[in-house]
This record gives sequence, C-alpha cells and structure tokens, in this order.
Amino acid sequence: MHTGRFVARQKSTSPAELLGWLSLDNTATSIPLARRFVRIALTARGFDDHATTLELIVSELVTNAVVHTRPGINQPIWIRLSARPTSLRLEVHDTDVRLPAARPLENESESGRGLHIVRALTDHSGSYLSPRDTGKIVWCELANAEHAKAPAA
Repeated sequence: MHTGRFVARQKSTSPAELLGWLSLDNTATSIPLARRFVRIALTARGFDDHATTLELIVSELVTNAVVHTRPGINQPIWIRLSARPTSLRLEVHDTDVRLPAARPLENESESGRGLHIVRALTDHSGSYLSPRDTGKIVWCELANAEHAKAPAA
C-alpha cells in the first residue's frame, strides 16, 4: 500500500511550462477525447515516452469525474497538463466538491480501482478543493528525469 502518496495539496516553487489545457463536457464521450488530448500535447512537446501512462491516468481521472459528479448537471471538466524541470503534472478539475477516496480493493468488484491505478503509476498524487470554490482538482505527477527539449522545427 502506498500510504502518504495521496496528499491534500502539493505546493511547488519550480516553474511549470503549460503543455496544454482543455475543457470538456461532463459526459462519457469526453473520456477518449481526454486521452487524445494528452497524447497530442505530450508528443508535440517531446514527451512521447510518457504518453501511454498519462493517457491511462487521464482516462481514470476523467471517468471518475464523469461518474461521481451529480447526475443531470452537465458542468465542464478541465484538464491541465504541465511540465516542471523534473516532472510532468496532470490535473483534472471538476465541479463536484467531494474529494475522492480510494476504496478497498476487492477481487470481484468491477469498479473502484482508478485511484489505485493512479497511485501505482505516478510518483505523487492528491486532490484539493478549488481555491475559487468551484469544485475540486485531482492531480498527479510523473517523474521525468530529463526534461525533453522542444522538437526541432
């Protein structure tokens, strides 16, 4: 078990380079769009090696946002992808104010594995309420030992 990895909020003083930002409808059709967005944003900036992992993670986080927000309210989901000197950061913002909690793993359960997958594949993860009282932000960071250089023109 990875105790202490899902913390309330992580602050960083290192500058972040925005790789991409996307607003999506809060519907199941947005899940494959989120995966494509992550693949394109990472590939365009030379982070191809991390695309498959972050595609899986964004799929889990956007699925959680779609499934756990109040039914009948189509508020947007925002995805923010950024690069820091030694890590890539993915954030999924939604309008639900309930913070996610990992459920105990059960062999026969068909759901409840998303946060466990995120924890297993990332170096840091967490969630916090939006400072503007507009919902929550679920985030994760994946170590990037060598900050990729911009692709050659």
